[in-house]
Amino acid sequence: MAPGSRKNVAWPPHVVRRLARTVALVPLLMVGIGVLGTSPDWFPAALILGVLTVALAIAVLMATETKGWVFFAGLIIGLAVVLGSGLVFQAALMQSRGQRTEVRITSVYTTKGKTGRIYHCRLKRTDGRPMDHADIVGMGCNGTEDAGTTEHLLVDPSGWLDPQPADADFSSLPVGVVGVGVAIGLWELTVWQTRRIGLREAAANPTAPSRPSGAKPSPDNRSKKKRKRR
Repeated sequence: MAPGSRKNVAWPPHVVRRLARTVALVPLLMVGIGVLGTSPDWFPAALILGVLTVALAIAVLMATETKGWVFFAGLIIGLAVVLGSGLVFQAALMQSRGQRTEVRITSVYTTKGKTGRIYHCRLKRTDGRPMDHADIVGMGCNGTEDAGTTEHLLVDPSGWLDPQPADADFSSLPVGVVGVGVAIGLWELTVWQTRRIGLREAAANPTAPSRPSGAKPSPDNRSKKKRKRR
C-alpha cells in the first residue's frame, strides 16, 4: 500500500452492529443538549457538551467508514440537530408560555465589540415582580438615552428563556419541527450506510482467532507430542 493511503479497519460484525446501535441513539442526546442550551445559565455547559457529543459520534462513525463524506455529513447533520432542536424548543416554549410584559430600562452600559460599542440594558418589570435575565442587548436597547424608558417584551414566567421582542414571529415553528425531523432522519441514514459498509468490510476480510506465539500448548497437545516421539 502506498505511503499516506488509508484503509478501513475491518471490525467484526458484532462490533459494527454495536457501534451502529450506539450512534443511532445519539440524536436523543443531541436534542437534550439543544434544549439545555436555550437557557443562558446553561448555555456554556451545553456548548461544551454539544461539541464533545458531535465529535465523539463522528469518531464512532468513522471507525467503520473513514471516507471524508462521513466526517462532513456527521458534522453538518449533528450541528443541525443540536441547534435546530434548541431553536424549536425556544420558539415553542415562548409561544405557549410567553407573556407580554412592560419593563423599564433602569440603566445602560456599553462593551466593546468588533464593529463598535455594544449597548447593554438592565431591565425591571414595572409591576415590581422579579425578572430573570434582566440584562439584554438589542430589543430597544440602542443607547444611553434609553435609560428610564419603558418597553414591552415577551417574558418567560418560568425564567428559563431570555426575554424576546413582543412582536416575535413564531409562524415558522412547524417548518423548524419538520427540519429537525429531517436532520434526525439523515443522521439515521448515515448510520445505516456506515453500518452497511462496515458489515461488507467484515465479510470481505474475515479474521480467524489465532493463538499467540508465546502461548503454552494445552495438556492434550503435549500428550499427543509425547506419543509421536515414542
